[in-house]
Amino acid sequence: MHPLTTDLKALRRGRAVHTTPLPPRLGPALRALCAVTDTDDDVTARDKVIAKLTELAGRLPDDLRLCFTAAFALSEQTRQPFYADRLNWAGSELKRESRTIRRRVDEGITSVAQLATTRPRQSWHTDELHAVVSLAGTPEVFEFRRVVADTDLTEITLGWSAKTGVEDLAISVVHGGTLVERTRKSRNRVAATVRLPAPLRAGQPHTISVRLHPDPMHPLYVCTPHTPCTTFSLRVVFPPTHFPTHALLLDGVPPAEVDDDFTTHPPIPTDATGQLATTFTNLTPHLSYGVRW
Repeated sequence: MHPLTTDLKALRRGRAVHTTPLPPRLGPALRALCAVTDTDDDVTARDKVIAKLTELAGRLPDDLRLCFTAAFALSEQTRQPFYADRLNWAGSELKRESRTIRRRVDEGITSVAQLATTRPRQSWHTDELHAVVSLAGTPEVFEFRRVVADTDLTEITLGWSAKTGVEDLAISVVHGGTLVERTRKSRNRVAATVRLPAPLRAGQPHTISVRLHPDPMHPLYVCTPHTPCTTFSLRVVFPPTHFPTHALLLDGVPPAEVDDDFTTHPPIPTDATGQLATTFTNLTPHLSYGVRW
């Protein structure tokens, strides 16, 4: 049985999502799915769980959605304190006996677990990413990205994070497309939609050049791919009259550890001109690669 299925079957008993306190009732797979953290209080955890399960239930057939919603007490009509009472309500709505409703709840749980753990097909991936970080004057970042379409495309969306916020992260597309939308995804993350000069067919490569002006520049630069990335090369150019003897190499670390002083990272030396360069291959999605200075 899938771990998420196990966690959901354990949660549906009693008051389900309205159990107090809720966090101790959440298994590890369900906590990860709903992004519930150890610092979340009962109200925050409940809001996260209800939002995620309601979203997934909305993708089920009507009868399974109603049974799943009743099982987990996700709606105002299904807040009965006992699981059996919620199933009786669903049975009266669907005009089905209890055994049928229980079976459909199980089908709904299985379907939700599959929906939650099946990644959508990616639309493109990065073959090569070359980045130059210039700190010699006003901080600038130049990215030269060769992407390959996995499906037919007319636009792609790129994303960046900044530890100090993204309000002042200026983005311009130098070559390979037109910036049509900039969206703030979170306090520290921004996405930019780039319309391509011509449609790409599946398997066709394309190069995009982007210039960034981070203000201020946090003392690190990493690539954290969300789709496969074959090659990532990075060059950092420090002021020629004042540069460190080395930086720290971040080679496939969890994003939360890129600026963690308790984590040991190998040094990478700068050369006589105040520059350093490194290359990574076959990057693992959702891990970070780059340098910290």
